[in-house]
Amino acid sequence: MKEEIKDLQKQLNALEYRVNHFKPEDDKPIRDEIRKIYVDIANGLKVLTQAQEKLRAVVHEFKKSKTSRTEVGKFYSFVKSQTSAELDLATLLDRAWNLIVMEDFDEAIKTLKRVLDIDPKNIRGLGLMCLALMDKNQYDNAMMHLQKVLIIEPDNPFALNNLGYICYKKGIWGEAIEHLVKAAKQRKDRMASLYANYYLGLVYYERSMLNDAVRFFEKALKLGPNLQEAYYYLGLTEIKRYEFKKAIGYFERCIVIDSNSKYGKLSKTERDKMKPLVDKNKNLKDLRHERSNDNE
Repeated sequence: MKEEIKDLQKQLNALEYRVNHFKPEDDKPIRDEIRKIYVDIANGLKVLTQAQEKLRAVVHEFKKSKTSRTEVGKFYSFVKSQTSAELDLATLLDRAWNLIVMEDFDEAIKTLKRVLDIDPKNIRGLGLMCLALMDKNQYDNAMMHLQKVLIIEPDNPFALNNLGYICYKKGIWGEAIEHLVKAAKQRKDRMASLYANYYLGLVYYERSMLNDAVRFFEKALKLGPNLQEAYYYLGLTEIKRYEFKKAIGYFERCIVIDSNSKYGKLSKTERDKMKPLVDKNKNLKDLRHERSNDNE
């Protein structure tokens, strides 16, 4: 097992290096590697969980087979202490995360309720519960769990970010901006900062403050150059500003990253709508230019 852990660490280090030195041609290989490592970890966790359950069964049989109840009782208490709260929590949290990734949110919520029964102040458990509830559009309940995180850690980037997003979805603009600006400015969690800037772009887009929307979408892309949704919304923003050619450029950059993703498909639809308008304007300009030359 030690060798397997070492190999996994090497893979993670190599993946981290490729991500930190990202090149566009590495996009698909990196995605494939992430999926492979994720599956390896999930399978490993499953094996370890099964081993833990088997160990408990073996210890139970061992306890029954011995005559010296005092000694065996002491040993059984030791084993139970090593396989109870902390290991149970870790197993449940990993199971909950796997369920969220598989979009089985109902089962994830059931698992996370068990986590929070054991440890009501478990920050990871509260955060994962928030994600599962948000995916079911249960924003009020999700907000309650995030507020619990902020009571424990007032500057928690994950909680600030997602609380800001929920406020955005509920149309509570002032609070959304307050939480998201804090998350965007912090430097502990780069991913939280990336999405905070993106969500700020969405807030200003919805409020038709288009210059601010562009500014925050561009900030998000500096932190995550392959954030497709930012390119898509930049395209929509430019349409609102009647900058159709710029809009098409953003949609095409989104499509290049992944044409089969949700935002890749949406961008293709919007690009195809805009192209005739741009071509028509170009033809009109060419026609005017020709007539101007004829008059001369």
